Amino acid sequence: MAIGVGLRIGRVVSTAVVASNEPGTPDPVVIARDTVLHIGRDDSTFLGGSARADDEVRTLSGFLSRVGDPAGLSASDGRVYRAEDAMATAIHCLLTECHPLPTFGGMDRDSDPGYTATYPSHWDPATVATLRSALDFADLRHVDLVSDAQAAATWYASEISETPGQLVGVYHVDDVGSTVTLVRSGVPVGKAFRVPVKNAPSPAAQLASALGSFGWLSDNLDAVVVMGDGLVARDRSHIQEIANSLATKLMVRSLVGPGPEQTAALGAAILAAGFTPARETKKTRIGLPPSYDETDVLTGGLARLKAIEDLYETENSAAAVAVTVEPDTATRQPPQPLRSQADTVRIAAVVLLAVLVVVVAVAILI
Repeated sequence: MAIGVGLRIGRVVSTAVVASNEPGTPDPVVIARDTVLHIGRDDSTFLGGSARADDEVRTLSGFLSRVGDPAGLSASDGRVYRAEDAMATAIHCLLTECHPLPTFGGMDRDSDPGYTATYPSHWDPATVATLRSALDFADLRHVDLVSDAQAAATWYASEISETPGQLVGVYHVDDVGSTVTLVRSGVPVGKAFRVPVKNAPSPAAQLASALGSFGWLSDNLDAVVVMGDGLVARDRSHIQEIANSLATKLMVRSLVGPGPEQTAALGAAILAAGFTPARETKKTRIGLPPSYDETDVLTGGLARLKAIEDLYETENSAAAVAVTVEPDTATRQPPQPLRSQADTVRIAAVVLLAVLVVVVAVAILI
């Protein structure tokens, strides 16, 4: 497998990365969209971009933190959807924008591309299973799932590390908290440690506590990868300060991943392209994606982001802010329709009616 597509649905920005592990191929291609679904009258759905006044009937946002919530998520017109279906549809939209895939990296030799999407590292197995089910319903069974931390550690193993199989710490900060995950040979060690932003200990203390729970010290770490999501990721200098403090206090190599929101998507693309963190360290690196200066993610600026913060919900009822990005609609195709809560009730009623008919029929025959 030579081409990999990595996908990440973020609180503010969602990212797709197309990368190749073939030597001599171009740097990864990056697509970034604001995490807002625009739903048309015909149930066509588009991720990101400005509203289509003549066709759009509702928008849907804030679904990342609501996956698995039985109460569902309200759209702009009050209609309720399952958050996991919204996330699956967002992934579908990103995948649609990736096609047609570039011909570099083996596509001309009939090698099948790989697809990997990430999810927040602190999710429990039940939440991950809920997203998996939604992806299967949306006919996205070919999309693999890994945690953000696994993907970030893969990026480090592929692009930075010289020795495979090392212990890597991943410090992921967002608008409502931070998550520390330890990854060895591409596999998370135990559960991730989630800390809310209020009264949170220092990043170094969080990482030291995570290491101590396994009887380890900072000397056991090969490196720490720092990544961000949401508004806090807009402040690159703040993310760099976190990395600097970890390096100073724990005396460990600490670096900020690309983006820093692109780190997980890039790592997912590397995994999808066939990289195995436990065994490999590539002599030929896949390369870094373009900087934000070369994409349209930050065209609105921080003031513009704050002006539309009421579009989003987060775990602590704080707003995660959307970035308005003009989409290229010429090559997009509508994804699978979302299931609303009302749709689910109707399906359940039909199933119950069918069961009753069978029971009555059996009773008559007896």
